[in-house]
Amino acid sequence: MLNALTRRAWLRAASAALLLLGAGCATPPPQQALPPIVFVHGNGDSAAQWTTMLWRFESNGWPRERLHAIDLPYPLARDEDDKPQPGRSSSDEHMRALAAEVDQVLKATGAAKLVLYGSSRGANAIRNYVDNGGGAAKVSHAILGGG
Repeated sequence: MLNALTRRAWLRAASAALLLLGAGCATPPPQQALPPIVFVHGNGDSAAQWTTMLWRFESNGWPRERLHAIDLPYPLARDEDDKPQPGRSSSDEHMRALAAEVDQVLKATGAAKLVLYGSSRGANAIRNYVDNGGGAAKVSHAILGGG
C-alpha cells in the first residue's frame, strides 16, 4: 500500500500530466475546419450592420477570409411583393442574390457548406433560399433572428 507521501507525489505527477494533456486540447481547430459564415442584413440595412459581429468572430479566432457580409440589392421590400416598385426588391430577388453570394463564397473558400446568419428580412431570404432555392445542399447551419 502507498504511504501518504508517495500517494501525494503520485497525485501531483498525475495532475501535472493531465494538465499537460489538457493544454493540447485547448489548441484551436485548423482554419479549414471553421465553416465560412455569410451574414445577411435586414430590410433597409446594409452589410455594415455586421461590422461589430465580424470583429467579434475575428477576435475569437475565426479567419477573416471565412467571414462575409452581403449587401443585398435594393434592401427595402416592396409594398406588395409581386408588383414591381422602383428602388425596392422582391423576396425572389433577395433569394437569388443570396444564392449567388453563397456560390461565390463556397468557390472562394473551397468549403462544401457554409453557415448563414440573418436578421429580419435577411432571415426571410435565408429561409426562402434553404426551402425553395437549393440552399439545403449548401448550408450546414442557418441562424435566423427576427425573421
